[in-house]
Parts: sequence; C-alpha cells; structure tokens
Amino acid sequence: MSQEGFRLLQRECINTGLCYECGLCAAVCPEKAIEIKMYDWGRNPELTGTCSCGSCTKCYDVCAAKIVPLAKMEKHFFGRNRKMDTVEKVGGVFRFVGTGCAADPEIRKVGVSGGVATSLMIFALEKGYIDGAVLAGYDQEKPWIAKAYVATSKKDVIACAGSKYQPHPQLLGIREAYEMGLKKIAVSATPCHAQSIRRMMMDPELQDIASIIKLVSCNFCAAHWALAGTKWLLKTWLNIDMEDVREMNYRTGAFPGTMRIRTKDGQLHEKAFVRSGGVAALGRFTPEECRICLEKVGYAGDVVFGDTWGHPVLPPNFDLFPPTEEQKKADPRIRHAAEKGLSAIVARSEFGLKLLQECRDAGKILMWENTPEETEAFLTSVAAEKPTWYGPWIEARKHRGMPVREYIL
Repeated sequence: MSQEGFRLLQRECINTGLCYECGLCAAVCPEKAIEIKMYDWGRNPELTGTCSCGSCTKCYDVCAAKIVPLAKMEKHFFGRNRKMDTVEKVGGVFRFVGTGCAADPEIRKVGVSGGVATSLMIFALEKGYIDGAVLAGYDQEKPWIAKAYVATSKKDVIACAGSKYQPHPQLLGIREAYEMGLKKIAVSATPCHAQSIRRMMMDPELQDIASIIKLVSCNFCAAHWALAGTKWLLKTWLNIDMEDVREMNYRTGAFPGTMRIRTKDGQLHEKAFVRSGGVAALGRFTPEECRICLEKVGYAGDVVFGDTWGHPVLPPNFDLFPPTEEQKKADPRIRHAAEKGLSAIVARSEFGLKLLQECRDAGKILMWENTPEETEAFLTSVAAEKPTWYGPWIEARKHRGMPVREYIL
C-alpha cells in the first residue's frame, strides 16, 4: 500500500519547517490516516493510519506551504490577475477597499475592531447564502486552546467573534461541516490557510468536499504566535497558569482591546493587550513557518478584514490622540473609529463585494470606500510589513540552500 503522498508532504512541507498547521491534509485524507498531533512546541501532521488509496497524493496536492500559485488562483476565483503597474502589485486583486463597522451594538462590542466580519457571517447565514461557517472558537475541555468551530446560528457566530492569536488546524472544520451534511459554507481563514483552501477548490478530484465552500473570509495576519507565547503572557502579566483559564479573550472592550481572562475560580483578570505590549511580547514567539511568509493581506480571500494600522486618515490610535469635534463632524469614519475602531475591508471577488453591499443595504453594517490615494497608501503600508520583517530571514535560508515558500505570479 502506497504512502507516497504523505511522504512527499512530509519531505517537502513538514520536515522543512514550512507547514503552517492548517489541518487540510488531514481533512482531505480519504482514509483519515493523518492526525494533527499536538506537542509542547506546537502541532505536527503525522501518519497514524494506513494509506490504502494506491498512489493518492491528495494531502500534498492541497498544501500551499511550499508552492502558492497566486496567478492561477486570482484568474480562477477573481476573473483576472492583479494589475502589476498599480498598487495591486502588492495588495492583490481588489474590487473594493475601505472601512466599516457593525450597526448592531452587540456585535460591535464583541468584535475586535469594527465587527464587520462577524456581521457579514450572520447576514450570509440569515439570507441563506450559507448554511454554516467554519470559524475559530475555543476547545470546550481546554478553553485556552483555539479550535475550529462550525457555526450554524447567529449565536454561534457571535460566540466565535474576536481574534485567536495562536496557531490551530482551522481547516479540519471543513471536513466536520461536510460530514454534518452542510451544503454551502463560509470559511474564516488566515492568508496561508486560504491559499490551501483555494488549491483544494481548484482540484477536480476534491470537488465532493470543496464544492460546499461558497465564501472564503480572510483576516490580515502578522503571524500566528505559538501557544507558548500565550502561556508565557498569562503567567508574566496576570500570574495565571494557562490550565486555570475558563474563558479567554485576547482583545475585547474599547479599541484597540483588552485581554480579558476569567479563571476557574470565577475571578476576572484584565490588561490592555496592545497598549501594554502584549502584541509585541507575543512577537517573540513567532514560529518558523511564519518567518518565511510574505503574505499579510489575504490574497486568496473573497473578502478580507483587519485593523486600520497604516491607514492615512484612520490610524487606530484615537484612544491616545482623540480627534477634535470638528474632525468627527467632517468625516463620519473618524467619529466611528474614535468610538470603537473600524474594520479595514478588502473585497476581491464579485460575490464578496455583492455580499458586503447587500449587508450594507440591509442596514447591518456601515461601510465607506477609501479614496484611491488612501487605498494606495494603506495597502502599500500593510503589504510592506512582512517583507521588511522576514525578508532577511528568507534570504538567509535561500543562501544556505534551505527551502522557502514560493509565490508564483
């Protein structure tokens, strides 16, 4: 019985340090022979069963850890390739770039910034565009560990709101949704995970499971910091052992967010996550697979959301430098950003833009388009971060004959 597919995956993507723990290799394995095993240092895909599919290479075929066929993805899902003489060269194909926020105060409260991603998922569910969404939640037994969660109601979606600053095999949720009998789902994913999803969606042999995916929602991503970073942060900041956590939110409350932990004894522990240096501290725990990633802006997503860091008009520091009343009156974006923050929004596909517009027209979100100058400044700023941070690391690997991720444009 052949195991050549997994051995190829192991040789090219796992043992080279490129694997980003998405779990899609396990999700598409016909024999369920691959398990994403967890260790103190992170997770690793391992062959725990027997391959019995002849020369099957499905697990390798869906992996985008080594080869990212961006040009092929863009043409297939967005109808064209990026315009290399415009800001699309670094920002990817887009039909809309702007900002927005949820109209529902409940959603605005639980969202990391504007809450648009949460609002859009709920709208898509309620309008019947999807019958479920693969989102990032927490493990019920170990609520400090992020885990894929299949949401089928507004309550489910709201329960998953907020960023999970740790790696986890999010795409295992696709197989769970498929086995639940769902027929049309959305998947929330980091940029690297979204690239694996698109590889699967382009594979004719995987259409049984891939065809249920109707929307890929991405987030801006600097890195998925190792769980060891969260453990260290909890102990150093709040004197909490991770195993004592009952509920965890990395960023909640007033923008840019407070880390809020409730322990098993019922006590609430809080500290400003961004302003007290939590994000910077977690950066020390950036794993190797993130250090060879150049993609922050979600090139493969139908829609992409993030904070407004780098926006020329809406920098997310109004908590430190409040705008004047005149500024808030002159630009409603500034008023809303000062209240709770705004979501940065990028729509790449026709369907992604259509869904956003319908959500806005239904009164579920507020949305403003950037000027061309704002779009160029914003996308240029965000897209430049990873090449600046990780470029030297990548060049060193190349010089030493070590593999890196290849983006094919």
